[in-house]
Amino acid sequence: MRILSIGFILSSVFALTTASPSLRALTGCNVANVKIPLSGVNLTTPSGTLEFIALGVGTQNYSCNAAGTFSSIGAVAKLYDASCFVDLITNNIVGLEGALGDSPLLLGHHYFINNPTGAAGLSPVFDFRADSEKGNPNAFVVLSKTGDVPAPVDPTFNIDWLSLTAIPGEGSLATTIDRITTLGGQPPKLCTPGSAPIAVPYAATYWFYK
Repeated sequence: MRILSIGFILSSVFALTTASPSLRALTGCNVANVKIPLSGVNLTTPSGTLEFIALGVGTQNYSCNAAGTFSSIGAVAKLYDASCFVDLITNNIVGLEGALGDSPLLLGHHYFINNPTGAAGLSPVFDFRADSEKGNPNAFVVLSKTGDVPAPVDPTFNIDWLSLTAIPGEGSLATTIDRITTLGGQPPKLCTPGSAPIAVPYAATYWFYK
């Protein structure tokens, strides 16, 4: 697998797609037969058909608790179509979101809401309704975490790899989403209680199955 700068590659793709409508074919490649790279990772390969591979670029957000350590308060990210360059590994996120902006690669957004089942905590949402799936009221999904392993490389810097399973009745965009090939997103070990929340830049690939 080639290791290249996602920032460089996707900035170049953005320039191409905006310069020539015919080059918008750089999005939407068929991924039905692509295999998720989970060799040596203790996550179960999702069942179903792979529908999308998205590059998420955004921030993991944290607040400082009374013990002087950070607690997650969710994340926000833009989701870009990575189906045509799935062989690239994320290794440079500096300025990436600014470079991509609202390019033709934009699929949707990732954010968190209160758990819709009434249980404590926040639930991740993946939402294409305002972007690539305008007019489709079901083009979103709310999920719960069903698998969690440390990142295989530099887990003190890179956030965990996850398996997420859809909550019944909360959208139909996917039944399972795996977050892998993470970069960044981990908070410092310690903080001062009462200090302001922080936002830590991160990138990851999200694999959508249905």
